[in-house]
Amino acid sequence: MIPAKIDDVFIQLTTDYSGVITNIVAGSFAKTAFIIKDSIYDSCPFLEGTLEALPLNDPFLLEGMVIVSENTEYNIDLELFKEDAQITILIHNRSNVYKYVNQLNQNRNDIFFIKRELAEKNIELEKLRKIADKANEEKSRFLAMMSHEIRNPLNSILGYSEMISSEKLNKKVTEYIKNLSSAGKNLKVIVDDILDLSRIEAGKLVLVNEEISILETIQNCKNDFQHIHTNKNVELIFLASEKLPEIVLGDAVRIQQVLSNLISNAIKFTNKGKVVISLKIAAETKNKITVIFEVTDSGRGMSESQRLKIFEEYQQNELNDHRVYGGAGLGLAIVKRLVEAMNGNISVKSELNKGASFFIEIPFEKKSKLKKQVIISEEVKNKNIDLKGKNILVADDDLMNQTIVAHILKKEKVNVTIVNDGLEALSKIENEVFDVVLLDINMPNMTGEELMKKKATITNVNATSPFLALTANASTEDIERYLTLGFSGVISKPYTIVEFIEKIKSIFLPQ
Repeated sequence: MIPAKIDDVFIQLTTDYSGVITNIVAGSFAKTAFIIKDSIYDSCPFLEGTLEALPLNDPFLLEGMVIVSENTEYNIDLELFKEDAQITILIHNRSNVYKYVNQLNQNRNDIFFIKRELAEKNIELEKLRKIADKANEEKSRFLAMMSHEIRNPLNSILGYSEMISSEKLNKKVTEYIKNLSSAGKNLKVIVDDILDLSRIEAGKLVLVNEEISILETIQNCKNDFQHIHTNKNVELIFLASEKLPEIVLGDAVRIQQVLSNLISNAIKFTNKGKVVISLKIAAETKNKITVIFEVTDSGRGMSESQRLKIFEEYQQNELNDHRVYGGAGLGLAIVKRLVEAMNGNISVKSELNKGASFFIEIPFEKKSKLKKQVIISEEVKNKNIDLKGKNILVADDDLMNQTIVAHILKKEKVNVTIVNDGLEALSKIENEVFDVVLLDINMPNMTGEELMKKKATITNVNATSPFLALTANASTEDIERYLTLGFSGVISKPYTIVEFIEKIKSIFLPQ
């Protein structure tokens, strides 16, 4: 007995040499199309001429034919066998097979065209990527150039402000100078924020992973804001858990940058009340610890819609914030990026007129204690260094910067020699002995970089004298390049009088 499923997909019959059907042997496929004593050519016209040409006693396969039965079209394969008295014909219904094959062929064609389209899109995307990379490079180059161009006059603004503020002034002028200095510092923050954001977007932000003291970082923030926080109606409070480890692995500079941004905002938007900075442990294991930094203020707070967009770039909660408080709306966007780069997260809780609280969770690896006395002894040595009588050469083409540097160094009773470019500086260092040489990086005739490269190829009396770079190029990559060239240190513009003197003193510390 033939199973029904098989019986429905084939039919076996015999014919004579002229094609007349003599018997239906088995199967029921398209049975109504084949009737004994009818011609096989009625349903299979493609067999005309084929039957006569069949070889004797040799199977023959015919594939991909089509027949119609009861108005339905079928795809069939035929097996033919010619004997002495008859021809045996086995017909297979292959409609489903051919349907799947056709579908597969169609899919294969579709895949071919999709692959070709993808290849074309990939070529197009590669072109767009190159265009985007070039645009990013141009943007970074533009920002670096603008940073340099802004920092130079900014150095003059802040330098002269600091010089004037040290003179005897009446109350009104003192207030003017204070406002001028504040505006200059705000401009410096904006420039730094734009460069930081550009560096983060370009994937060039590099975090260090060194032994740091979280408590010392907080103390540095406290010291900074004690000097610049002038609103007596706002109390600044620092709290830290006694269980915090003394030493962890992290990036102290970036942590301080994050906290300074948050503290500055909290003070900025709080007219009366308090700003509280607190640290506590969120989780701890043998080798790791997660610390929560919380900055809470009693200022104007935020609505729900403001809170949701606070970490977006160039966002400020009120249209006139940049006029009243300064800034470009980049601070919190950078804070969020920095925290995420440190594998942490940041969140905020706030209500209108009820203040705001920012929460930062950062995981740290634990480390053994540092020898604090080494740091303290270096600070003591630095304070004990006297620049009086030192011979210092300064090469800078900017007259205002020359005036500022001369004013600072003469107050330290330094013997100052000032030249206008690298060629003049080269002539001086070949013939006179200097304890320190300060070179501006961008000068006419010969830049500071060109002079450093030339210095390595000539013998002069200042072969072992320390050289410091004076530059408005303040990126990490720039500073590393200058140190590689042979500079003993870098003084980034704009600088304060204290920073300038401390940097020079630091090169006299024992290495």
